[in-house]
Amino acid sequence: MTSSIDAAAPSRRTRARRVKLPPAWAIAVSLLFALLCVVNLLPVIWGILTSLKSQEDLFRYPPTLLDFTPTLENYERVITSGFLGTLQVTILYACGTVLATLALALPAAYAFDRFEFPLRSTLLLLVVASIPLSLGAAALLIPNYIFFTRLGLTNAWFTLPLIYTANQLPMAIWIVKGTLETIPRELDEAALIDGSDHFGILWRIILPLSRPALGAAGVLAFVGSWNEFVVSSVMVDNPALRPVQPAIYNFIGYFGREWGPLTAAAMMGIVPILLIFILLGRQIVSGLTRGSVKG
Repeated sequence: MTSSIDAAAPSRRTRARRVKLPPAWAIAVSLLFALLCVVNLLPVIWGILTSLKSQEDLFRYPPTLLDFTPTLENYERVITSGFLGTLQVTILYACGTVLATLALALPAAYAFDRFEFPLRSTLLLLVVASIPLSLGAAALLIPNYIFFTRLGLTNAWFTLPLIYTANQLPMAIWIVKGTLETIPRELDEAALIDGSDHFGILWRIILPLSRPALGAAGVLAFVGSWNEFVVSSVMVDNPALRPVQPAIYNFIGYFGREWGPLTAAAMMGIVPILLIFILLGRQIVSGLTRGSVKG
């Protein structure tokens, strides 16, 4: 069975043809991508430099970009404010969301792809229609707030992961289902003949072959829960349970913005996301594009 799985996986890999552009178009495309990189990197560079400036350098006139003495006092202030604990809480929220999302998305995608049951098309349509709602979680903020408030769960540790999982689940199901469509059903039939049940098929065949899609869905769920701001700001008012994004916003005071600590906290908050995309960038692309290639 293992050899059949290994033999089936490479057969579905197709190498995309590279389109050779004329020299003028190639230069124009390269310049466009270079411009986009500069536009996207400028805020990050500005944030790093600002986080390393003292209060005197921040409000110096005329302002300077590089002519200043770097200091870590803003990072020290952020750390002493308890921001490291906030990072730990947010990591727990994000990891819990990823685990719950993948644990529900894989069997759901398997059921949609492999079985015929009443209302299958209707339920699948609801999943697809829920994807825009998951991208804009604030649309469901009021009903979620009323529901969890009546249950007295607005400050429970599992409230945010539960909401995040519900928001990320439709997209995860859709990504995983696209990959399952490329896995030959003959593997399922061979496993059934060998005496396996559907749980065994899901665990021994579907899970190994769908790891790229699960990785992509997991990364998207992690990033989505990490970057969420509106729901966490409303549903949680306990400082010990507050995630990163509302905690960064706290550095905007009543009498103005504390740019040094604000940018230092923001830089610390984006480090996990940058590491994920640097280390798992190729897996994300593979998981998102694998289901679009059949054969």
